[in-house]
Amino acid sequence: MDLPLVSASFAAFALTLYVLLDGFDLGVGALLLAQKDARLRDQMVDAIAPTWDGNETWLVMAAIALFAGFPIAYGILLPALYLPLIVMLLALGIRGVTFEFRVQSTEWKPQWDAAFGIASALAALAQGAAAGALILGVQVEGDRFAGSVFDVLNPLALLTGCALLAGYATLGAGWLRLKEGGELRTFAGRMLRAANLAFLALAVLAWIVAATAQPELRTRLADHWIEFSLLAVLLFACAAASLRSVAGSSDLKPFVFGLCQCALAAVAAWLAVYPDVVPFRLNLWSAASASPSQGFLLAGALVVTPVILAYSAFAYRVFRGKTPAQGYGS
Repeated sequence: MDLPLVSASFAAFALTLYVLLDGFDLGVGALLLAQKDARLRDQMVDAIAPTWDGNETWLVMAAIALFAGFPIAYGILLPALYLPLIVMLLALGIRGVTFEFRVQSTEWKPQWDAAFGIASALAALAQGAAAGALILGVQVEGDRFAGSVFDVLNPLALLTGCALLAGYATLGAGWLRLKEGGELRTFAGRMLRAANLAFLALAVLAWIVAATAQPELRTRLADHWIEFSLLAVLLFACAAASLRSVAGSSDLKPFVFGLCQCALAAVAAWLAVYPDVVPFRLNLWSAASASPSQGFLLAGALVVTPVILAYSAFAYRVFRGKTPAQGYGS
C-alpha cells in the first residue's frame, strides 16, 4: 500500500470537509455584517449555534495528518504561512469568545456581533490568502523554508482570500435559506445571489492570475486540461442551478449546489498541486515520514474518523429542520 498517498488523501479529505462545514458557519458570521436588524442577527447566530464549534475538528485533523505524515512539509509550510495562520487562529479564538459574550453581555451585543462578523471574515480571508501563497510558491532550500514571512503579502493571496470569503458567504446564505424563514429567508436569497456571482468572478480571476504568475501551474493545467475543463463546466452548471433555485420553493437546493461548487473548487485545487505536498517544490513521497509513523497515523484516523462522522451526522440529524423562533435555548 502507498502509505504517503493514503495519508495525503486523508489530509485532503479532512481539509475539504472543513471548508464545506466550517465554511457555512464562517459565511453566516461574515453575513452578520450585512444585517442591521438585531433580531435577525440573533436568528442567524441561532442557525449555526448547535454545530459551529464541532466543524473546526476537521481543521485539527488535517493539521495532525500534515504534522505526523509529512513533517518536512510541515516544517516548511508553517514558517511560510505564519502570518495568515496567526490571523486565522486569533480570529477563530475571537469568534469563540464573542459567541459566548453576546449572550452574557446583552448591552454590548451589537459590538459582539460586529466582532464575530469581522473575525469570521478575517478567518476566511486568512485561509484563502494561505492557499494563494502556496499556489504562488514558497522559497525552499533543501528541506527548509528560505523566504520571508511577508512573502504571503501579494496580490494573488489577497485575491484568493476574497474568493474564499465569497465562497463561504455563498454557503452561509444557503444555510440560512435552509434553516430560516420569513425576512431572513428573503435576506439569504439576496445575499446568495450577490455572493455566488462574486465567488465565480473572483475564482476565475484568481485562476488566471495564478496561471500567469506560476509556470508550473500552467503546465499542470495543460497536462490535465480535460479534467479541469470538466470541473469548470460542472462548477458553472452548479452556480447556474443555485441562482435559479433561489427563486424556487426549495430551501435545500441552494445550499446543496453551494456545497457542490466549493467541493469542485477544492478538487480543482488538489488536482493542480498533486503530487506535491509543498506545491511545485516537494512531492508527498519525498516529504513523508517513516512507514511506522504513517501506519500509526492511519490507524488513528481509521478509529477516530468514523466517530467524528457519526457524531456530526447525529448532531445534524437532531437539529434538522427550521430553527425554532426563540432559538434552541427556549
